[in-house]
Amino acid sequence: MSAVSFLISDPSPALQTFAQQLLAGYGFDAAAIKTTGNPHAAAEIATSLKPDFLISDWFAKESLTGIALHHTIQKTSPGCHFALLSQASGPTHQQEADEAGALFLLAKPFTADAMRAAVRTALEQLAPLHPGIAHKLSHSASGQKPARPVYVAPPDLPQYKPGDRVIYANRTESVKHVILRRGELVVQLDGIPGMVEASKIKRP
Repeated sequence: MSAVSFLISDPSPALQTFAQQLLAGYGFDAAAIKTTGNPHAAAEIATSLKPDFLISDWFAKESLTGIALHHTIQKTSPGCHFALLSQASGPTHQQEADEAGALFLLAKPFTADAMRAAVRTALEQLAPLHPGIAHKLSHSASGQKPARPVYVAPPDLPQYKPGDRVIYANRTESVKHVILRRGELVVQLDGIPGMVEASKIKRP
């Protein structure tokens, strides 16, 4: 049975670790789950890794976007499937992701449970195409313990969206932007310069 390889490309080290441990929890070989924060580095890794499944940030501001990265990888690994994570996610993004063949588009920030569910569904879609994936899923479903330790999730990131009313410095403010930066959730409040750590705000 051929091994299954994964490539995770996202600027957040915390998210890289999250996805890597999530996949390892199914029993996939941790050595075949590579991570990087840069799409160009991901393209280089893919030439030798030849991934079966790519999970990538949208990389909207990079010359090599997540969708373009997948196209590049398919030149040497035509069987590679992929999924996208994006800070901005609307009907246009979803349409682009669907047309590119993405297994899912997950909007940031998201909960650990949302990521687990999306990855599980994607693996189930890939199982008929790859015996190695089907084997791991069958072990997971039967309750057998995988060879690797099962992933224990860190606390979920708090969930905010533009327009939410929050308390900051004992005042009620409005959320303007929400950003996942280097594994930390930060927000921009309307009328307040700079970014504020999500841990410093709370709901009314």
